[in-house]
Amino acid sequence: MRDVTIPIDEEVFFVLKKNEASVQHDIRTLLAMQYFKDGKLGLGLSAKMAGMTKDEFTVFLGANKIDIYQYEASELQDEFDLVDKIAGELV
Repeated sequence: MRDVTIPIDEEVFFVLKKNEASVQHDIRTLLAMQYFKDGKLGLGLSAKMAGMTKDEFTVFLGANKIDIYQYEASELQDEFDLVDKIAGELV
């Protein structure tokens, strides 16, 4: 594991009323969330980066309105078509 150093002005800690550990946690979780959202990291690595289990990270994503199922438009249409087909067979 590597450490990354990011200089942050003392005023930021004062305004946020947070200590260094809390800001480090925020940075890790927000960056992991963004990398997941952008498709740069999968769920497992994003959760690991955030220091969470997959379940905890999934809940965190949900609280931030990020769907863990990131379908492309064509994939989503395929899913809708399949649901329509199954529903049609049940009638």
